[in-house]
Amino acid sequence: MPERLKNLLYSIIGRGTWRQVVRMNVSLILSGIVATIIHLDEPVWALITSVIVITQSRLTQTLSTGREQIVGTLIGAAAGMSAIALEQYTSLSVGMVFWVMLMPLAVLVALRPKMRVAIVTLMVVLLFPATGEPFSRPLQRIASIMTGVVVSFAVSFFVLRGEARREVLGNAASLLRRLSDLLSGALQNHPDHDALATIDTMCRSLLQDMNDGVQEAEVEHPSSLAKHDPLVLRLPGLLRRIRSDAIFIARAGTEGETAHTGDILAHERDMLVDVLGQMAARCDQLAATRRGHALPDDDMRPLLDRLEQQDGEHWTPVMRFAVGLLHADMRLAVRNIWSDGRTDDGPFPLGGHPLVAEAGFEPAGKAASVPMPEGRARPSP
Repeated sequence: MPERLKNLLYSIIGRGTWRQVVRMNVSLILSGIVATIIHLDEPVWALITSVIVITQSRLTQTLSTGREQIVGTLIGAAAGMSAIALEQYTSLSVGMVFWVMLMPLAVLVALRPKMRVAIVTLMVVLLFPATGEPFSRPLQRIASIMTGVVVSFAVSFFVLRGEARREVLGNAASLLRRLSDLLSGALQNHPDHDALATIDTMCRSLLQDMNDGVQEAEVEHPSSLAKHDPLVLRLPGLLRRIRSDAIFIARAGTEGETAHTGDILAHERDMLVDVLGQMAARCDQLAATRRGHALPDDDMRPLLDRLEQQDGEHWTPVMRFAVGLLHADMRLAVRNIWSDGRTDDGPFPLGGHPLVAEAGFEPAGKAASVPMPEGRARPSP
């Protein structure tokens, strides 16, 4: 089977694209049915609006797009009805009143680009030919657009909605494996800067996906995510800390810290890769189980014991410091992952971490500064 076809099938089946296809078709069918039941003269506008709204893959995006559709539609409808009134009660032509109403809407869209649907609504109300009373035309089309929005909302909420919890945990597992690759490459005698930067780009993308998933989960459980899924709420912050520690180690490695040690970091490298792999596997297990279903935590204590040890007698001070931070944050993450986030261990919220200020790879000569914790001096080599 050709590689492109394999990737297409994986995208449709593995990434849940088929769910979006089903939701779009259901939204179109229901919009048409509802528009027919309430006897709308132009149900096509309901179908068009439902496609615009339902094409968003996330519930948060659907809500945002729907809100913009509603507000923009109301503004455009007001402009359209004002234009019809001008046309009816003055000697201005349709073209003239259209340009008169278009100018303030153009200013609005320049300031708020998401309100561009207002201009579309004005064109739909005023320029598309229709029969019947002049003011019934905008009301019918507004009703059609609102029908499409409401039906799309309902379909997004109730038809094959992906569970944000599984998405966050799945992305966490992928991120932990990328961090394993990052540390495996960083703790070599001569790390490859470009390869590490490529891995870190993937890590940043996965962190963003996790943050988007948490926002989705907060929509699913408004005001109660901390109670229903504390791990989902905490995971992005926990893994952001680990990524920052890993970047610190990688920066130290690419600037020559590992070259001074030979291969004495091999044991540490193997241990970190193994522990991060077990953390990723645990996240996969959690993603495959229902919320509230407890998993055994027998293997947590051996992991914590391994992370308590640090064979750094012959390491440089910078590397000892960086690996010590990483061990501490990995212990915190292990306790949370194995307890499903129901632990009081560790400082929350997670914003006060010394390295959490988005450290990253920069061109050579620009990236020497890595923030130190408050009250700590940078170790001297």
